Amino acid sequence: MPSFYSLFLAGVSLEEIGEILHVVQGDRAIAKVKITPKLGLTVFDIRRKPIGRIVDIFGPIKSPYIEIEVEEQNPEKLVNSPIYISPKDRGMKGKR
Repeated sequence: MPSFYSLFLAGVSLEEIGEILHVVQGDRAIAKVKITPKLGLTVFDIRRKPIGRIVDIFGPIKSPYIEIEVEEQNPEKLVNSPIYISPKDRGMKGKR
């Protein structure tokens, strides 16, 4: 089984990158991720609804965490939920 899987909804493929662990400061969510995405990317929930954007990446390189600026009215309900990004925005480093 792959370390992540894709979600295909309404003609748009989304790739699971991790799970929200907890909410801090009311509008920020901390998530454990399987890949290191780009700063500023939009993160989606399982219903393909935008959750917010990535504002920070921290932790070990092989096991990173991200901070998401949440747009949701009640961000606590997102805890333990999977999160997704668009595969085209994955953020893998290219040649310099």
